[in-house]
Amino acid sequence: MIKNIIPIVFLGFGISCQNPEMPLLLVEDVEIMERDVNHIHSHRVTISDSFNKDISFQCQTTGVTATAGEDFTHFEGMITIPKGETTAEISVPILTDTLMESDEVIWLGFSNPTNVRIQDGLSEIKIMNDDTFMVNDDTSGYYSPLSYPGKSLVWSEEFDQASLDMNSWNYETGGYWYNNEIQYYRGGSANTALQNGKLVITAKKETYQNREHTSARLTTEGKVEYKYGRIDVRGKFPKGQGIWPAIWLLGNDHSSVGWPACGELDMVELLGHTPQTVHGSINYGPQGNSWAHTKTTSYSLPASEGDFSDKYHVFSILWEENSIKYYVDDNLYTTYTPNNIVSGQAWRFNHPFFFILNVAVGGDWPGNPDPTTTFPQQMLIDYIRVFQ
Repeated sequence: MIKNIIPIVFLGFGISCQNPEMPLLLVEDVEIMERDVNHIHSHRVTISDSFNKDISFQCQTTGVTATAGEDFTHFEGMITIPKGETTAEISVPILTDTLMESDEVIWLGFSNPTNVRIQDGLSEIKIMNDDTFMVNDDTSGYYSPLSYPGKSLVWSEEFDQASLDMNSWNYETGGYWYNNEIQYYRGGSANTALQNGKLVITAKKETYQNREHTSARLTTEGKVEYKYGRIDVRGKFPKGQGIWPAIWLLGNDHSSVGWPACGELDMVELLGHTPQTVHGSINYGPQGNSWAHTKTTSYSLPASEGDFSDKYHVFSILWEENSIKYYVDDNLYTTYTPNNIVSGQAWRFNHPFFFILNVAVGGDWPGNPDPTTTFPQQMLIDYIRVFQ
């Protein structure tokens, strides 16, 4: 519906003042394939009838979900159709990549007509994604056991289906989050995909809803919630200044008591400017607080093993009553108990929690992206398994 309004309001011309004897500019929406190499899309426009004078109009591209400089090269200029002719070709450079992503949209806007009437001032170019593999899709790394003595597998998410199981997962969307993060979390396939048995959350540099970056945040709230057990998550992280992936859990009484009284259990967080180090935390506090008490422990890979974007690692917790143990590749690196809680505060971790997976961009802890940060960035999750 907006498309029919923008030519008048945004592009600044009125249909009623145009001479009805002049020909009409005819434009169409098109779908094109992204392809494997950069190429030129020739966008044809026509007029309803030949005219005895040259006609001209201004044309410019606007990225809707496509991003200038990443998905296409911006074009702006005057287009002329010589007298007696009825067509013109507008060249729009399309830039390719190898990332599996959503289809993307460019608008061609038409304005400032001479000797021609403009009725529909926008033409849509939809770039159809045809990439079939992910960035950094090397499956090497650590695998956790399929069983543990005295425990049974009670739930697993292997991400081997065609689409996200909405019986288990929710999309949390929006552009205003804690920690001064700067991304807009989108739902659906915009920043989330399943491929080769992996969940892929992609952080992009693109303008959407007045934000310059997009990403995704998934939860199992109200659908998959557990109290205690061994939880293994196999994943590979993105990196770069201002990139902040996390795998964490929040108390299922969040909606009633709020944060931090519900408790927050951060299985693993990574700050993109230190990609060789991950952090395991607990956050807690009284009801009504706007801030939490936090206990954090870090784990760093040896220099010989690179960083957490190079291959898959398994991040685990062994969660029991009054005890949470943190592991990387089955290496225990910290244990939290009520002895770690600030005096006078309650231990908030003896009730059910739900999962949250997200890639934040910017924020108080990592800081914002800078010119060294490259996009897109992806968090890949191979599986989540809960044993009790």
